[in-house]
Amino acid sequence: MSQLRDRFILTSSCQHRVRDLSIRNYSKRTIRSYVSALKGLSGFYNKCPSEISNQEIRNYLNHLTKLGRSWTTVNIVLSACNLLYRDTLGQDEKIQSLKRPKLIKKIPVVFSEVEIEHLLKQVKNVKHRAIMMTIYSAGLRCGELSNLKIKDIDSTRLRIIVRNAKGHKDREVILSDKLLTYLREYVRTYRPKEYLFNGQVAGKPISASTLQKVFKKVLNQSGIQKRASLHTLRHSYATHLMNKGIDLRIIQKLLGHKSIKTTRGTSIYLTQGLNVLTFVKTWWLFSTQTSLKFNHIAPAMFFHFALAEF
Repeated sequence: MSQLRDRFILTSSCQHRVRDLSIRNYSKRTIRSYVSALKGLSGFYNKCPSEISNQEIRNYLNHLTKLGRSWTTVNIVLSACNLLYRDTLGQDEKIQSLKRPKLIKKIPVVFSEVEIEHLLKQVKNVKHRAIMMTIYSAGLRCGELSNLKIKDIDSTRLRIIVRNAKGHKDREVILSDKLLTYLREYVRTYRPKEYLFNGQVAGKPISASTLQKVFKKVLNQSGIQKRASLHTLRHSYATHLMNKGIDLRIIQKLLGHKSIKTTRGTSIYLTQGLNVLTFVKTWWLFSTQTSLKFNHIAPAMFFHFALAEF
């Protein structure tokens, strides 16, 4: 089993040319997921992947389905098999006619603005509060927050630069004055040097598991009975922008989605129309406190500025 990772990622044999996933610019998380998926397949039959047949792959996928594994889990196994047998081993026949399971579309869990405010009030730790405020206020993924560095906070332009995000794309999101003020307080208290939120090991960013533990503790303290995760803050961010009348294409850009269909599935439109008075007041407030030029993304900035004022 220890040779599986080497065969799949690092080495080559006389029969098959193994392509290095890292050279293909796959993320470390994707590589870990694919290797884990193939270890599961190989371990199930106690065989090297090259010796597993098409029917055995089908039986394994059926086994995962019967165990109640999620669509995401089964899909990862399929993607890993496609890459291994098509690109690495050249055994296309083993993945022929393998169909992906039908995606079960679920309504995403979101918090109301009142619940967001209630959640934040439960957080007494300055660092933990800064983490949750940043994820919600900027609509970040867990990994994006973990990788944030101090240099990515552009206080002059009121921007947060998200580097090498999903799909290996950089993007800019909005930095509200309220969040900037609190981040300055956090930095004065904790003195981070490179990463904005350090982990337990010096020079390393905070881990995803630690972030989830922090959130679960806060959620339990809040008494909110929802099956939520830290990612729910991102869903809530998108929904609240949409409820303020922000164009879906602008929300797509802020979230860093490649497809607008993904954005549409991330947010829930709960209210009708647009409060014109709020729009005008927020426009004026934003324009008087920043020197930014108005552009196609400006409406989202105005509303987000108001949303972040807890």
